[in-house]
Amino acid sequence: MSSIKGVLRNHLRERPFDFYVACLIFFAGLLSIVSDAWPESIQRPLAFILITAISLYYMIASAIVILSLSLNRKKHPVFALMGEMYGWMFISAASIATTLLYLGFLVNGAPQSWGLCIILVLIWLGLAISSGVRFLDLSSVYRSLKK
Repeated sequence: MSSIKGVLRNHLRERPFDFYVACLIFFAGLLSIVSDAWPESIQRPLAFILITAISLYYMIASAIVILSLSLNRKKHPVFALMGEMYGWMFISAASIATTLLYLGFLVNGAPQSWGLCIILVLIWLGLAISSGVRFLDLSSVYRSLKK
């Protein structure tokens, strides 16, 4: 019980939404590996390999963000800042890759549902923008500490 209090006391209390989003991204990556129907059922083997690689990328990057948010910032200040900063950058890169993949599906006319594919493009594009902004915010904090 004291370890949970320690995690909440460290940095998680300041940004619980970041932790929540990182957990959702981790489980979305896990679900896309485990489930054949998520994000959509894809018959192309190359697209399946790309989605699996991107899903692993999501899982690793979000695990780094989760770990850096739950660490004691006073004991591990470098990993806490750099892990979170680069974790959000990697999530942004994976979101851009996912957006481009769905845009490719839209251009080729391959989606099963056009509405669902457009909504997923908007969701992944929004995640790419928001995690990119979070990366830029943390990199400005890093630059201010560096001076």
